Amino acid sequence: MKMKKYIQSMMAFAAIVSFASCSSEDNTTIENESATKLMTFTATQEGDEQSTRAAISTDNKKVIVWKSGDQISIFDGTENNKFTLKDGAGTKSATFQGEAATTATYTAVYPYTAGANYDTSNGTVTGITLKATQAATDNSFDKEAALMIAEGDKNTLSFKNVVGYVKVKPNFDCKRIDLKAFDNSAVLAGTGTVSYNGGEPTLDLSSAPKKDYAITLQGDIKEGKYYYIAVPPVTLKAGWTIKFTASNGTVYSRKGNNDITFTRNKVIDLGEFDIDGSYWYNPRGTKVTPEQEVDLGLTINIGTKNYKVIFANANLRATLRATLTDTGLAEKETDYGDYFAWGAISVWYSSINKASSPWTITPIDGKSGGYKNANAPFYDSPTYEYTKYTIDNTLEASDDAANVILGGDWQLPTKDIWVALYKANKNTVNWGDNGNRKLETISGINGMRITKINDTDTYLFLPAAGFVTETSFKYVGSYGYYWSGSARSSGDAYCLSFNSVKSVKVNAQDNYLRRFGFSVRPVRLVAE
Repeated sequence: MKMKKYIQSMMAFAAIVSFASCSSEDNTTIENESATKLMTFTATQEGDEQSTRAAISTDNKKVIVWKSGDQISIFDGTENNKFTLKDGAGTKSATFQGEAATTATYTAVYPYTAGANYDTSNGTVTGITLKATQAATDNSFDKEAALMIAEGDKNTLSFKNVVGYVKVKPNFDCKRIDLKAFDNSAVLAGTGTVSYNGGEPTLDLSSAPKKDYAITLQGDIKEGKYYYIAVPPVTLKAGWTIKFTASNGTVYSRKGNNDITFTRNKVIDLGEFDIDGSYWYNPRGTKVTPEQEVDLGLTINIGTKNYKVIFANANLRATLRATLTDTGLAEKETDYGDYFAWGAISVWYSSINKASSPWTITPIDGKSGGYKNANAPFYDSPTYEYTKYTIDNTLEASDDAANVILGGDWQLPTKDIWVALYKANKNTVNWGDNGNRKLETISGINGMRITKINDTDTYLFLPAAGFVTETSFKYVGSYGYYWSGSARSSGDAYCLSFNSVKSVKVNAQDNYLRRFGFSVRPVRLVAE
């Protein structure tokens, strides 16, 4: 059992491999040097047992070893050849055998990845996946997530770690641990490219067809044991959250408010976690009660993971008006709430003057002219351009009014959430009466009612609150405009719009100038 743990602890922290050509008796008969032949490579590890990344345990030395069945991809140019461990399981030095063409240089990747390709023009390997769901192994990690790359000639090939690791110790039994960037601003898993990069490997997941913003460690996670999560080299600028799902189903969440950087070949110890720890936080925050949440049964896929979408039952409001004493949600589902420019975390008026027609606002100091370009967040007046969120970006937590005001995991819905909810019309929800997408009236207020089909007592009501441009309102009572957290281009952002006038009643991916003051309906995502 001891040797088994040594074997299981191997791959994430192994790194240098010597690449040796085989003796003539190991080779098949060949006609010329370019033909494929049986080759045997000797693989050794970087450093000694006291190297930083090998020190899995502080109370005894660990030797990181190869395991029987380990396989690597060896590229003789663009051809991806599978090599399997032949001898040396349980040791620091082992041999891998397979067939490859004779060439001057080789590139190798652990683990073997079918479908991976080597691009000779830029020295990158494409089709390499960092797993979004990793298997939990006590005092170790999922070795299939322990990406490494090597480069050299047929005599010497040095393997280097591509990923870093996060180390945690729960002092209670768990069935899963979820780690993510707080605001989904950093990709943590997916299929991308790796490069040896002169011995400082890079991992690029930016063009992954499916990006994952969270990593799940899953399995029989025992109390008092250390577990490691393989992570890409990346900085989580808005902080991070880690969620432990105990064996009894209870969920414990912790949030780190400071940014954190995961570094290749390094381990970050997030520490020990106890059930009665003071560091747990409520994903709902302190300003929203369970009674103020609406679950329409909507789920959304992000990368390879599914998330339940929980809606707030009322619009967002702010404290900059004298009549309000607290931030949070509007008191009633029919209240209009407040109006926010895209990326603004507060409103730009001290009062709404409803006696005028149309309504007007009294701008606060510093926002003369109200909702206009010059006041918009990140707008550069001399260049007439935005300096942040230029195209297809999502608001970071610090620029998301729902999160700043409500805390917890609340955020503006992304464009994809509004689209998914609209596509659910007549399937799991009805937009308007029997899905006719027409506005309804509740307590004298026009708005869109979205009802759960199998539970008509569960519904979302979005008031047709209109919007504000500069200092005047438009379409109050007949149109609704609800921001998403998704930028569309360098000048506008996506929103949900609906009306009682036009033939097209609902547009789940409409877009308008960021300076407009629209309503905000907060949501939060719960991983399934």
